Amino acid sequence: MGMQDVWVRAQSIISGSRTVRADTIVQVKWDRQSSQYLAIVVTGGDEVHHQVRPHGAQPLAEKDGTALAEGLLSAMAASAALPGSHLLILHEVGDVAPNGTGLQWCRTTMNSTGE
Repeated sequence: MGMQDVWVRAQSIISGSRTVRADTIVQVKWDRQSSQYLAIVVTGGDEVHHQVRPHGAQPLAEKDGTALAEGLLSAMAASAALPGSHLLILHEVGDVAPNGTGLQWCRTTMNSTGE
């Protein structure tokens, strides 16, 4: 199994929900202009934004945004080694998050409808 079996769900109030194949992601970066978004750059240069904090909430520090971007890359690599299709979703996990943000990329099995 390869990266084609891993998908990432990006959600934001502005652009809604979009699921992208992990093997089309060429870069994950912290959007410094708007400290509540991760920018996921896919093949062709299209950017998908994932809102990590609700509008009006305390923004994340740059180091925390970078940790979430690195966490997504690690989760993609770990999931690619597993059989089957997987969906990565950012969940609030409170104090158990290893990066100190209260957020963690969690893997779930993807069903035939893409959920």
